[in-house]
Amino acid sequence: MKRILIGSAVVTFSTCINMPVGLSQSIATFNSVAPTAQTQNLVLPGTHTFQRIIRSGTPLTSGGNFGGNPDFTGYVPIAGSSTNGYLSVSHETAPAEVNILTMTFNANKLWSITNSGKVSLPTADIGLTAAFCSGTVTPRNTIMVCEEVNPNGDSNGDGYDDLGWIIEIDLVTKTVINQDGTGGVDKLWAMGRQTHENVTIKSDQSVAYWGADNISNGFLYKFVPTVPGNFSAGALYVLKTTAALATGTWKQIANTTKPERNGVVAASVAANAYNFQRIEDVEIGPDGRIYFASTTTGRVYRLNDGGATVNNLEVFVESINYDVDGSGPFLPAKFESPDNLAFDGEGNLWVLQDGGDNHIWVVAPTHTTASPAIKVFANTPGGSEPTGITFSPDYKYIFLSFQHPSGNTVGQTDAAGDNVIFDAGTTIVIARKENLGAFVLADRLIKMNAEEKNSGIDLNWSTTGMNDRTSYEIERSTDGVNFTRIASIPSSFNNNASYSYFDNNLPLSNTLYYRVKQCKVGNQCVYSETKLIKISSQKFLKAYALSAGNLIRVMYTANDAADVLMQLYTNTGRELYREKRKVSQGLNEFNLTIENLPPGFYVLKVMEGDKVQSRSFVK
Repeated sequence: MKRILIGSAVVTFSTCINMPVGLSQSIATFNSVAPTAQTQNLVLPGTHTFQRIIRSGTPLTSGGNFGGNPDFTGYVPIAGSSTNGYLSVSHETAPAEVNILTMTFNANKLWSITNSGKVSLPTADIGLTAAFCSGTVTPRNTIMVCEEVNPNGDSNGDGYDDLGWIIEIDLVTKTVINQDGTGGVDKLWAMGRQTHENVTIKSDQSVAYWGADNISNGFLYKFVPTVPGNFSAGALYVLKTTAALATGTWKQIANTTKPERNGVVAASVAANAYNFQRIEDVEIGPDGRIYFASTTTGRVYRLNDGGATVNNLEVFVESINYDVDGSGPFLPAKFESPDNLAFDGEGNLWVLQDGGDNHIWVVAPTHTTASPAIKVFANTPGGSEPTGITFSPDYKYIFLSFQHPSGNTVGQTDAAGDNVIFDAGTTIVIARKENLGAFVLADRLIKMNAEEKNSGIDLNWSTTGMNDRTSYEIERSTDGVNFTRIASIPSSFNNNASYSYFDNNLPLSNTLYYRVKQCKVGNQCVYSETKLIKISSQKFLKAYALSAGNLIRVMYTANDAADVLMQLYTNTGRELYREKRKVSQGLNEFNLTIENLPPGFYVLKVMEGDKVQSRSFVK
């Protein structure tokens, strides 16, 4: 996948559906979010939420850390379960890696990792690995991963160029599968070497399809294994068609010898295969058609495979502006750079965009260019590309990752109550709010306000239907990431109640974040939304004694460079000292000598224009 970093925007909002509580809705029941450039956060419809599963650098239980550039995120059920399974995450790195997480869905309606570790990739058998991009969950619940690079080079001397292949992985043992049953483990040599993005397999394992992610030879391939399910041998084909589309022919490519398998791209060029320009995903739809994304042209194509030929080859989604709320007028959204694809249980096609604004799209099965049925599901975090994507068997949960987010410092609260900043590769799960998270706070904690008042911050909130809460804890942060509890207020145990707290011991910051942590019987807790307070006029001052009382340390935060008057008083109001001092924007730190003062209480006053700050200290 190409790397495109998008600058942050400042507007984040979404449109949600107002539905009666308890009415069953599918994962694809939502109104489009307003399509915007990326902001620092993930913007979802108001009906949905997300939970962070893991981020790059997190230690794994079996050693090592979760890798960078997470890509294909494949949920593999254990015994068909939608609440207990493996999550396989490929990493577009060099050397490449695959991390396997054992996942369970707990009583709090949250996902947890019970085991995690890396797949063994023995270079003596398979050579070097690099750039594991997308892939597939196979019908027999293994994972196939694909290398998105194909430079020449044979590091282990086995006759195969190292890079540009498909690999099948056993999730239970975290090992590469030995498909041909001889020697060590192997890559799927018979499927040929290209710049792979993904692969998809028919449910009876009789055919596999994939595309080449290359702008000059973006060919569409299919592979018919000699033995269904064993992809170590079989017939390889590439598609021939014309710009008029409609029909096409599968041309067989020699793939028996090592040179033939290494040279599949050159053989495809010689066979006049059609260049679709960077095919980044291929999927088999519920209607039996083959769907594939051309990232460079911005199109999604589909066809019927008739065996030796194809028919009904057409553009399913064109690269144009769509009215994504279906009623107009609405800010149009440009469909472009489609990458990863996945179908949900209702036949909707989910499309992850690789470029532009990197949206997540949903295309209804009834969609046509003449009669569009397409929505924007998400605006993704700044600098990131959405990657993945798979569903749980019941289609309640979406698993995907965000690759290379950057420049983000502002967090948002996920379904687990965690403050999530998208500043590193991150794997998440998305669901409707009624299916993820033990409590939905937004419908119960209402009218939460935070405002500057009398040199402090006045917090107040009211609740409804919450007589099972034991306490409300006030948490404050200066960076939106690291929160500290500053107060705990007992619950009144009334269904409807009002609470307040005044924070008059402010830290040295002109930006403050507040949230309320509410806990119930059993010590189950959930967070409110986070309130941001910008203090534009307030200056902050702290003073405390140092060096056995001979110095005081002064810390003064100013919004701008300015001249201030510093005055020192006794506790009876008698002035002892004054000094004019220049301060710079931000935090200023300096010491004042007080060795000649007798022990006692003193007041330091800093005056800037008509604004005065005072702090007392003891010598």
